[in-house]
Amino acid sequence: MFELGAVKITPARVVSGGTTYAVANITSVKAATDTACRIHGTVIALVGLTLALTRSTEAIVIGAVVIVAGVLYAIFGKYTEVVLTTGAAEQKAFRARDEKVALEVASAINLAIMKRSALLGR
Repeated sequence: MFELGAVKITPARVVSGGTTYAVANITSVKAATDTACRIHGTVIALVGLTLALTRSTEAIVIGAVVIVAGVLYAIFGKYTEVVLTTGAAEQKAFRARDEKVALEVASAINLAIMKRSALLGR
């Protein structure tokens, strides 16, 4: 039904990264953006700023490099994750830097849930 790299989705199973989930046990699917990288990037940039404010020439150069690294990480480090909810817990089944890919995987899982329901006559 849907296959993309290590992800394979059928009306019975979702296989992602070597882990298999039964579609019958999945109650909901959502795509969520992991924003922890923004916090980490900001902390890294603040450490760089602290270094750059010292009087040492080497520390100023290193601080500037660390600031740039922190800002880049905050901007480009985010992931979009596909989270599956079952009766037991929520599990992160897939993550991608490209939000479109994660949304496509989430949509395919939702479609598999609907097809399974249709096959069972529900």
